[in-house]
Amino acid sequence: MLTVELLPAEHGDCLWVQYGDPGRPSVLLIDGGTGAAATTRLLGQRITDRLGRDHPAALLVVTHVDADHITGVLDLLEAPGGDPPFAEVWFNGWEHLAPGVRGPVQGERLGAAIRRRRLPWNAAFDGKAVVVPEDGPLPVVDLPGGLRLTLLSPSPTQLAALQPVWEREVRDAGLVPGAPPRSAPAAPEVREGPLDPERLAARRFSEDASEANGSSIAFLAEHDGASVLFTGDAFAGVLARSLRRLAAERGTRRVPIDALKLPHHGSRHNLSPELLELLDCPRFLFSTNGRRYRHPDAVAVSRIVVGTSGAELLFNYRTRYTEPWEAEPLRRRFGYRTRYPAGATSGLTLEL
Repeated sequence: MLTVELLPAEHGDCLWVQYGDPGRPSVLLIDGGTGAAATTRLLGQRITDRLGRDHPAALLVVTHVDADHITGVLDLLEAPGGDPPFAEVWFNGWEHLAPGVRGPVQGERLGAAIRRRRLPWNAAFDGKAVVVPEDGPLPVVDLPGGLRLTLLSPSPTQLAALQPVWEREVRDAGLVPGAPPRSAPAAPEVREGPLDPERLAARRFSEDASEANGSSIAFLAEHDGASVLFTGDAFAGVLARSLRRLAAERGTRRVPIDALKLPHHGSRHNLSPELLELLDCPRFLFSTNGRRYRHPDAVAVSRIVVGTSGAELLFNYRTRYTEPWEAEPLRRRFGYRTRYPAGATSGLTLEL
């Protein structure tokens, strides 16, 4: 079994992945969301109910430094009490951007918490950066329980690009004691009107330029014939280059997967037509409540429904940005399906 729970993490990501024996599944946790109280309680309950010292999560992945991915993890690791049950943590901290150099911001909290808890840090990469080499085979890591991860992002170029702006990024994420997370700019109002997916999908693609997003850890997770591509907020171009390498390694033109977790919550700047063309994928997972940045973007969703026959769109919130895609005329015309959570705070679960 391979199950993905898109926990209700506001505009962020908190993904609980279970695989293996249904009676005693192994767990992979990706990010911790914004630190919202409801998400923190839900995640804490998951850990209490399903994990322990004799049954830790196989891996905790903190994809990158943005507050909507990292803050909930900080809440877990900085809370008093016993050690969180994680067998290993993947996170690219300052020492992985500039080995041997002390970080520019004193008290960089996540790295300090990992060290204080003595959690194995990037152990699968010998303690070095979690990064895709410029050439050669893509890194592959086999987790206990039979989950295989093939790393697709970040590249050394993206990791190096974060180094000069690290101090700004950690301050914006609220990682400096006393510095709250940066307030996102208010989202502009959306002009109401009927969706026109063909017109929207035809818009020219422009790549994300955020150094923090570009440093995202992204990987293909495979277990017993089922597969999900987890992307953080990674750049479409970086993912596409790695997928071309993976397709060449496997002797295929497109990489077949069962589901794609949309990069950057469905931003038009992180989902390119090129990336979609490299995937043979029927399911698309969106993790956001849309309250910041208006995600998922109608352009990104349009690229999916126009270019993918029989696509299924899975949203972990029902919002003004996701509900329009439920319209029967649109679903009938473009041949896609939608799935929404049963309640406002229940999130969404995909079982493969």
